[in-house]
Amino acid sequence: MVNAVLDSSVLIKLLDRGDVDLLEELVSRYDRLYIPWISLYEYLYGHAVLGRSVEERKKALEALGTILWTTQEILTKALEVDVELRKRGEPIPFSDVLIAASALQKGCELVTLDTRHFSKVEGLRVVVP
Repeated sequence: MVNAVLDSSVLIKLLDRGDVDLLEELVSRYDRLYIPWISLYEYLYGHAVLGRSVEERKKALEALGTILWTTQEILTKALEVDVELRKRGEPIPFSDVLIAASALQKGCELVTLDTRHFSKVEGLRVVVP
């Protein structure tokens, strides 16, 4: 069983740009799609700032995948990732730490269009669609 965690860049491409080919690829490749709460927040925040309705967008996200809320295990993994990156002098934004930790803790691939930060996280399987 192969599962994926989606970051906000992929959500934008799927829902705002209507990339049907990407949606078909994800549905055929993965058994389950997870959307970390921080990706949900980042996506909805962008719409709220632009004055768009977030309720419809939230429903679309919930239909796309399972919202992944932070657990103690994810927080512990985030702490490990964040400290390791800081020790190496390569810190990344905390939102990306949480997304990476979610994927690592769930044993999922991370699907993203923005590899700049995620490529620094050891052991993270990053997939660019």
